[in-house]
Amino acid sequence: MSGIVRRFLILKHSSIPLSIQYSLHASHPEAHEFTVQMHITNPNPDGQVVRLPTWIPGSYMIRDFSKNIITIDAASGANPVELMKLDKTTWQAPAGLKALTLHYVVYAWDLSVRTAHLDANHGFFNGTSVFLSADGHEASEHTVNLVPSDSDACLGWQVATSLKPRDVNDEGFGLYEAIDYDDLIDHPVEMGNFERVSFTAAGLQHELVLTGRYHTDIQRIVKDLIVICEYQIKFFGEPSPVQDKYVFLVMVVGEGYGGLEHRASTALLVSRDDLPVPGDEERSEKYVQFLGLCSHEYFHTWNVKRIKPAVFVPYELAAESYTELLWFFEGMTSYYDDLLLVRCGLVTPDTYLKLLGKIVTRVQRGAGRLVQSVTESSFDAWSKFYKQDENAPNAIVSYYAKGAMVAVCLDAEIRKATAGKKSLDDVMQTLWQNWLSTGGAGIDEHEPQRIASDIAGVDLSDFFDNALYSTDELPMQAALEQLGVDLNYRARSSATDLGGEAAKTSLPAWVGANVSSAPGGVKITHVFNNGAALAAGLAAGDTVVALDYVSVSVASFADDLVRQQSEEVVTVHYFRLGELHVASLPILSPPKDTAVLSVADEARFNTWIHNDTVSVSS
Repeated sequence: MSGIVRRFLILKHSSIPLSIQYSLHASHPEAHEFTVQMHITNPNPDGQVVRLPTWIPGSYMIRDFSKNIITIDAASGANPVELMKLDKTTWQAPAGLKALTLHYVVYAWDLSVRTAHLDANHGFFNGTSVFLSADGHEASEHTVNLVPSDSDACLGWQVATSLKPRDVNDEGFGLYEAIDYDDLIDHPVEMGNFERVSFTAAGLQHELVLTGRYHTDIQRIVKDLIVICEYQIKFFGEPSPVQDKYVFLVMVVGEGYGGLEHRASTALLVSRDDLPVPGDEERSEKYVQFLGLCSHEYFHTWNVKRIKPAVFVPYELAAESYTELLWFFEGMTSYYDDLLLVRCGLVTPDTYLKLLGKIVTRVQRGAGRLVQSVTESSFDAWSKFYKQDENAPNAIVSYYAKGAMVAVCLDAEIRKATAGKKSLDDVMQTLWQNWLSTGGAGIDEHEPQRIASDIAGVDLSDFFDNALYSTDELPMQAALEQLGVDLNYRARSSATDLGGEAAKTSLPAWVGANVSSAPGGVKITHVFNNGAALAAGLAAGDTVVALDYVSVSVASFADDLVRQQSEEVVTVHYFRLGELHVASLPILSPPKDTAVLSVADEARFNTWIHNDTVSVSS
């Protein structure tokens, strides 16, 4: 261990004798390395076991974060000790130690909301990527000392996190505390030269932190976030379950989109084009998408960070934790994220119908809805949803999108059964009151169904059997009619048509595949069941170089098909595994799988859209 490392990783062990203590340093930004020291004051006498999580709550895939540990060493006092590696993510120290200190280096070069990223511009990490846990000590107090980088490139860096500070400087470096290991890993950390704005919503302090290069109207974002946060806090009932402050950690990049929820913060990755343009009073489609993402992750503060499946209490982070309830936790959240935007006046009802129409279109275009139920999608998230391949549209359905459609149908069922006196809002609010009254107990796999039936006053078993456990089509037409909305389907108007609104024209021919640019032609990325590409024998990975003996490109591909619309088939040349093949591609009309929603009954529609008693500032 170098003298520099010894200097910055000195810990005051005696001041907190019963805690697990860490020190984390952005030691080598150019090499993307965090250096971590972990001190255990009372290791297990039989030989302390330490391990790194294999997955992070909210992202249901085994990610094996330990693969990024470059080196790991241990000592007891001044004496080095040898660690035995038990498996890919677990180490054991010798028996009989009075104290144990581990020193390890973590490689951080994944620019996402799930792991860790470090360079000379900023540092970001989730605790699941950097903090080993100590078996038997998970319930102990944990502290972490965040140490500023020695690199000249990192001068002026600050820290942003929802971790509770104990003794920090003006820049935010210093000692933070967590009540246990689960708390420690649920507060991501951003460090760098970022822009931070504080604001208050429903009496709770919030922070918006923007990292990256951008040009935007940050005060406008804050104004809109206040409306969203106040509405949601009042929707579930004041006060907020967040104790001290809530933090929006936003990494702004050229292209990117994603979010991950935490108990008092969210990590977001967005394109700079998603942010509002200064001086533009309109909310662009991309900015509405950003607000929807913020709304989605904030709603998770209640729905999955507090109300959660019993199998997640506590989280088992060494292996998969299977549940059928992701349709509820992600689907309901996907329903409310945009619905609440229209309820609090940030988007118009017409805009909301377009957003909902895109969700319906997304599900309708995938044959996977006829193969996999939404509960199967939830249970198999570990092996299917988060590991999608070229056949995914034909084999799986999204528990986000179909879950949101289930929410629409369930809302309509409850309103119909109660003559409009109750709604899905009552289900969410009842679950929240139950969580409060039980002290945070997890829910079993059928509790949402039971509560919905109780609130509706009728047995909804038949509805749930169809919606959750079968691959039958959802009763969307009838549900939306109950809510005052007409649902119609049309053919897509272009290769980039996502649905949600009417179109003046439709494609006269559709290849039944997704394509991307490739040298000399176009590459097939996905082939859809019952389409022209499948009939021609094309497969994902093929490179189409000619249609009717004429070269093709991504820009011309759709137009080339249109020119052939009067033919029954067209000759297609393509390469597969370096070999040239020829096939006959049938010219087929695109299916009517693109949803368009419109208001049919103003009274019913307005009751649905504005069915709330929450009063918020706008």
